Amino acid sequence: MGVYRRKDKNGRPYGPWIIQYPYAVDPVTGKVKYTSEKVGQSKRLADLAFAKKMLEWEKKKHLGLEARKDYSFGELVDWYLGLPVAKKKRSYDKDEQRSKTLKEFFGQMKASGVKPAMIESFQQEMLGRKSSRATSYKPATVNRMLALMKRIYNLALREELVEKNPCFKVAMLAENNKRDRVISQEAFNRLLSHLPNYAANIVLTAYHTGMRSGEIINLTWDRVNLKEGFIDLREEDTKTNEPRRIYLPNPLRDLFSRLSKVRQIRQNFVFTNRGMPVRSIRSAFKTACKKAGIEDFRIHDLRHTFNTNMRKAGAHRSVIMKITGHKTGVMFERYNTVDADDARLATRLYEDYLGLQITSSLLQGPSEPKKTGQAGLLNPLI
Repeated sequence: MGVYRRKDKNGRPYGPWIIQYPYAVDPVTGKVKYTSEKVGQSKRLADLAFAKKMLEWEKKKHLGLEARKDYSFGELVDWYLGLPVAKKKRSYDKDEQRSKTLKEFFGQMKASGVKPAMIESFQQEMLGRKSSRATSYKPATVNRMLALMKRIYNLALREELVEKNPCFKVAMLAENNKRDRVISQEAFNRLLSHLPNYAANIVLTAYHTGMRSGEIINLTWDRVNLKEGFIDLREEDTKTNEPRRIYLPNPLRDLFSRLSKVRQIRQNFVFTNRGMPVRSIRSAFKTACKKAGIEDFRIHDLRHTFNTNMRKAGAHRSVIMKITGHKTGVMFERYNTVDADDARLATRLYEDYLGLQITSSLLQGPSEPKKTGQAGLLNPLI
């Protein structure tokens, strides 16, 4: 960088004076870009031209006067999906799917031209649209799209690709995703009878462990200890990035023992279908529910069922949370269903408690009279 002239083989300068100066910063790498320009035969003019370019550069750098490229939103999405930090996400495949929908609405727009009102219109339009499963998009799904959009803008803002994030002024939709659907043992047995073996094995594991479907489908034999009867999930295996140990009840110990005897040596996945890892049982599960006459039941509801059954069996809440990987009591309560049987049991326990209190009071007899001479009264039961 500076003012110079080219030199010949003997080191003698020749030709016009040249100035080299910075003119921009790469928005992705942060490196300074330089360019060169021929000025003429006058060294003095070359010095003046260089000083002028450097003054312009200082204004750009310190006063924020450097012009930015006006990227389209579609370009920002493609840029984001290519970032290592994005590719490392477990939900990268979902980001790719959600990006397609975002690009459909905003892809051709200039990123700087996207306004909060446009995003709010997108939210409402998505709520009225049917998904690939022929069901309406739920607020939670639309919120995940907005969260991705916010992240794209935040990273672009950090790299100075944009000047502002229009998502900041857009509120998330209210979510009401809490479900209290559990399945009885009788209905569960009907469901199993209509599932193919490979899917029934996964469903049985979910029912008896409360594991997430992804944790089960991606389970490998190196995580299973058949001798001691437990599964050790590592940080990279769980949604919360925390390791968990899950002990296997007898039905699962028998199942895993049978699966280990028929596994292929080169196949490390526990659950397979025709020698290949199982990727999804959604279709088989939906068909089995229909045949079994079970309505409004999802694979994830097996997690609700496990939580509820464990509580009814008398397991402490902290223990159940440790097994299922719930970090907060709020999330635990979301998966813990109180039904009519719980209410009836609570009433019986309450009646028993009152009975014990009344019996105890009668055995103790009336209280001592007060010093004023008034007769003592039995304390009211609470």
